[in-house]
Amino acid sequence: MRMSSEKHLSSIAIIALSLALAGCGSRVMLRGSPPPPVSWNFIQMVDADADATCYAYGPSIIKKDGVYHVFFCSAGPDSTWDAVRYVHSTDGKTWSAPTIMLRASGANGADLAACDPSVVYYQGFYYMYYSSAYSTAPPNSFQTVIQVARALNIDGPYLTYTQRGTWEETPTDAQIIIKPLVTRTVGYGAGPEAVVVHKGEILLWYVDDSLDPNAGVKPFMLKSTNPVSWAPSASNGISIPSNTFSFDVKFNPTKNQFIMTNLVHTHAANAYLARSFSGDGRYWNTLTTIIDVGAFPDYANNVGAAGDETGNTLPASALVAFGAPYDLNGFNVWGQWDLYGVMVDGP
Repeated sequence: MRMSSEKHLSSIAIIALSLALAGCGSRVMLRGSPPPPVSWNFIQMVDADADATCYAYGPSIIKKDGVYHVFFCSAGPDSTWDAVRYVHSTDGKTWSAPTIMLRASGANGADLAACDPSVVYYQGFYYMYYSSAYSTAPPNSFQTVIQVARALNIDGPYLTYTQRGTWEETPTDAQIIIKPLVTRTVGYGAGPEAVVVHKGEILLWYVDDSLDPNAGVKPFMLKSTNPVSWAPSASNGISIPSNTFSFDVKFNPTKNQFIMTNLVHTHAANAYLARSFSGDGRYWNTLTTIIDVGAFPDYANNVGAAGDETGNTLPASALVAFGAPYDLNGFNVWGQWDLYGVMVDGP
């Protein structure tokens, strides 16, 4: 999810336009500030400039058998806008080179991107829910939508669900499983998503601005026992803290509550990291700050928190990752983001 000046924009299209204008890796200083204090030990997980992924953000993090598996949004390798790449680590400090885990086809004015992944294990498969986009009115009107891929193993290969009910690699007929509530030629659409398996169901949180693009995004939560069948409705709206546009959700089985990790004031110089809690996933309490303004990187965006493969919290400290300006240089250049992480105490 990408925001600018706290107004939700058609983020996938903005990335494509920004990179076309600036070029991947070109550094243009718009506004800068010193890197945050070293006391928090922010770890560069992906050097997007050096690794030629162009940008890295929106992570989904699973820790399984002592290994961190991280899926994130990055530049598409061809004419599509975005691709999901993957890195892994055994210590949270040294990371593998990024590899492409899922790409879009861009066929027939649809499946234009593979971005904002959220991965969860359910009934024998790892399901990757991700944001894509389709054309609502040519040549330059698009809405974000949600699609799904799955794999037998956490490190792939991931196959995309098709309109024919099959699972295939980069098909030309990827099935949209969640559309915006209203089809429009302006605004963002529906996505990004966070998924958790709880009591035999998949719970999926996302935002949608299509009811009124001028009013900004509204958060929703859906439940399903069928990974490819969902029923979006305006009645599925939920209450989350204000100023929250970038979030990830996990479930704490010890305390029997959902935990929302929030990146507040995303893409702004006063970004900070916080948490919120809920007993049912629908009604969330006020924010508790984890890392305050001044200690957190300026212009950070699109947060993800580590959990196990079903979306439960980890028993000790957890890795939280996010996009941030190249090398934490504080320069606010759209689309020039490395993936950074930090270890935070469990709630």
